[in-house]
Amino acid sequence: MKKKLLKKFLIVFFLLLSQENSAFGKNNSVIITVGNHPITRLDLGKEIKFIAILSDIKVNENNKKELKDIAIQSLVKRAIKKNEIERLKIEKYNSKDLNNQITNIAKKLGFDIEGLKNFLEQNNLQYKDLVARFEIDLKWNSAIFKLYNKKVSINTLEIEDKINSEIERFKSEKLILLSEIQVSLSNENLETTSNKILSEIEQNGFEDTAKKFSISPTAIKGGSIGWINEKKLSKQIYQNIKNLKVGDISKPILVGDVVVFIKKIDEKITDYNLEIIKRNVVEEEKMKKLEMYSNSHYSDLEKRIKVKFL
Repeated sequence: MKKKLLKKFLIVFFLLLSQENSAFGKNNSVIITVGNHPITRLDLGKEIKFIAILSDIKVNENNKKELKDIAIQSLVKRAIKKNEIERLKIEKYNSKDLNNQITNIAKKLGFDIEGLKNFLEQNNLQYKDLVARFEIDLKWNSAIFKLYNKKVSINTLEIEDKINSEIERFKSEKLILLSEIQVSLSNENLETTSNKILSEIEQNGFEDTAKKFSISPTAIKGGSIGWINEKKLSKQIYQNIKNLKVGDISKPILVGDVVVFIKKIDEKITDYNLEIIKRNVVEEEKMKKLEMYSNSHYSDLEKRIKVKFL
């Protein structure tokens, strides 16, 4: 269904851009130069299509010009980055990141990689052009890392407050492994129902009693709820089980017209790993600084590289 919708969307899109497409086909002239890099009418046409597809923009007569402006800005920005990548002779980049980006795009559009390639071909777009768009950004990241990595050293003392904040967020928590039996009161009173269930538990065990009498979806698993953070329990349940030892069963808990029995199976304390928290915070702060350098470096290039609209 999604593929059909996408194809229908592109048909409408191409109709709206029919005049531009005709011009692209007949006259693939250079319309912008960015340093030594030319941008042609064909480049612009492809970029408009890619942006529309990847951003899921519903193209109409009202936003067609805006989309064209966005495409021009995108092409100019990529050309500026490409100039710098070539100057620095950057060839390597994180191929895993590229694969992840392409895979995510394919999934978003409802295809596997081969399906994506076919889809692009059917709409006069090439897979290699899509890959090239992402490669430039990844090579740009490599360039920024090469230029500024030594300037991004971070002392943990600089970010002590951030580390302490993360420690507080991941402070030790108590998890409890619980099982339950929920029984409707029906026409019986609380005492009669409770005695009946407790007697059954004594004779056949909690798990078998849950399978036989519990009205909860957990009955099929013998009443097993799983591990629960004690802070996420309702106040009523918590008050009734907080002093239970492993293996104990709570007193009957009346919730509306349902009687609940809780068994404490196990408990454990989760703790934070200080070194992992420090490492994660340091990496996050490094990425922030690299992004700052990236923006600053691009801004300088934008001022220096000549962009000429023909």
